Amino acid sequence: MRKILVSFLIGLFLFPQLVSAAVSFDLNNVRAVINSESTVQVEKNIIFDASQSFLPDEKAQTSYSWDFGDNSGYQTGVEVVHSYAQPGDYLVTLSVTQNGETASIARSVVAYEKLFLLLTDVTERRASVENLTQKAFEKGIFINTIESFDSTTAFMSEEALSKKLIEEVDIIRNVDAIAIWTTRGSGINALTRLIRERHEVQDALSDKTILVVSDKNLKTLGRIMQSNFDIIKPKQIVIMREHKLEDLIRMPSADAFVKDLEAGVAEHRIINAETRNVSVWNSISYLVNFMISQGIPSNTIVLLLMLPVIATIIAFLKQVVGITTFGLYTPAIITLSFLALGLKFGLSILVIILVTGAILRKALGSIRLLHIPRIAIVFTISTLIILLMLAFGTYLGVSNLASIAVFPMLIITTLAEKFVSAQSGKGVYAAALLMLETTVVSLICYWVVEWQFLQNLMLSYPEIILLLILVNLGLGRWSGLRFFEYIRFREVMRHAEE
Repeated sequence: MRKILVSFLIGLFLFPQLVSAAVSFDLNNVRAVINSESTVQVEKNIIFDASQSFLPDEKAQTSYSWDFGDNSGYQTGVEVVHSYAQPGDYLVTLSVTQNGETASIARSVVAYEKLFLLLTDVTERRASVENLTQKAFEKGIFINTIESFDSTTAFMSEEALSKKLIEEVDIIRNVDAIAIWTTRGSGINALTRLIRERHEVQDALSDKTILVVSDKNLKTLGRIMQSNFDIIKPKQIVIMREHKLEDLIRMPSADAFVKDLEAGVAEHRIINAETRNVSVWNSISYLVNFMISQGIPSNTIVLLLMLPVIATIIAFLKQVVGITTFGLYTPAIITLSFLALGLKFGLSILVIILVTGAILRKALGSIRLLHIPRIAIVFTISTLIILLMLAFGTYLGVSNLASIAVFPMLIITTLAEKFVSAQSGKGVYAAALLMLETTVVSLICYWVVEWQFLQNLMLSYPEIILLLILVNLGLGRWSGLRFFEYIRFREVMRHAEE
């Protein structure tokens, strides 16, 4: 103990001196700093500023030398102006000299003829995105790519793209067009969120064309994009196929590209103020578009629209097939959690809850506790485990999970009590079997409602919900044997026929 105390006192005495020595070392050295934009259009001036460079002696004579990387010679001064005659990626070098000491720094500046912004999360097409970017750069076109390739769900992708868009908001004013190539509506939703958070960006987009790349049904997608158009209010939204992106970099402007698209035979759809159509038959669609225009995320609306679909699938599996579950609400909320978190993370939480509930029930079996306090203990410990998982996810860079942590909580509140109660009333084996059937039903629902065509269909034609009411009326009058009952009582039925 005495040695530890002595070491601590010595460290406490030496630490300020070490810090002072480090600071004094830094304060005696020149440090060069470049402040400038990272992109500039050809033939336009860009300002390079070195005033933030650190100088040990502010009164001493200091020289600033600039090399712009285009063989145009050197310039001197704290602040200089330069323009590039040809597009390319140039390395700008600043050398600051004071009292015989020189410090240098370099940064890359891209000069372009045209500038496009690309929002993408298509991991499986990442090589195509990089190839397109390289081809465009060879033609003097700079594609500023904002990506979220590591996102596992549309919710996480939208969150990641929104954060990166806010960081790159200044470049939007200078782009010729915005291209969106995402597997879900995360790209257009991120742009919509930016407009709601930064209203001044809307003016910059009023004369811009937004190009949406999709391999889905363009007519259905067009109905969805109409609400986004009403919020963003760009010049137009053009939905097209992937192969037309290369034509975009060949055309002199976005307007020329749209005219060429209209004159050709390639499948496309143009969304503008004239394409809006409201009637009695699409009144629910108009209501959905109105909610989106008022700031309700479309992903949230998709989940709400999917709830009747999930409920109908569960009702069919229970009434016609004969699968037993923890009611209807539990598998439905598990399915929604899988949709929001992704199947891997959602299943991980589900397994943790079940294992935690089983272990804690056995551990607390020797303690005489009432049922509700016992459930509260299970809930508390499960919550701590979820928090540890979120912390681990943040450590791995998956911090978007924390923004939707409400879904694991919903799983906990529905499953912790139900599973432990089932163990107490029916036994471990029966509870495990019931939980297994509930999980299987949730997975079936997940695979059905994860189908992007179905999501787009429900968002475009929410009136389908009315048809689901008729389907459930039919299921409510079902009076025949369930499928599993035919298997269970097959021997009895065979003898009855004899």
